[in-house]
Amino acid sequence: MVRNMKHTSSGSILFEVVLALALFVFAAAVISGGFSASLKSVDRMRAELDASNLAISTLAEIELGLKPMATSPPTEFEPPLEQWSWQVELTEPSEDLDMGGGLTLVEVIIRNEEQERETRIARMMRGSVPALAGP
Repeated sequence: MVRNMKHTSSGSILFEVVLALALFVFAAAVISGGFSASLKSVDRMRAELDASNLAISTLAEIELGLKPMATSPPTEFEPPLEQWSWQVELTEPSEDLDMGGGLTLVEVIIRNEEQERETRIARMMRGSVPALAGP
């Protein structure tokens, strides 16, 4: 009888160990899936932030006269940002929007073909950008 009890006890311990191992593997799979999803989300947010910063910087360069205020074809940025390209599109607004101020809608388009991402930012600007004052 003692021998029978010993087999039952070792069988239940083995069952508990297998059950604990299965629960641990399940928990690890759930945690790693959540971690992977969060890393993808961080990468996506980083790319969106990079695109927004590039668009704002390019628009500022146009406002400062460092880049021409003219429609341009897609142009790659210099390294290390060569995977990104920028493009400018100008649109003459209707009389309702212009309000006689000689404004032009300047839209900067930032693209990343690898990530299939496109960001646009637009601003109304005067048709002639004043030249920068010399030193």
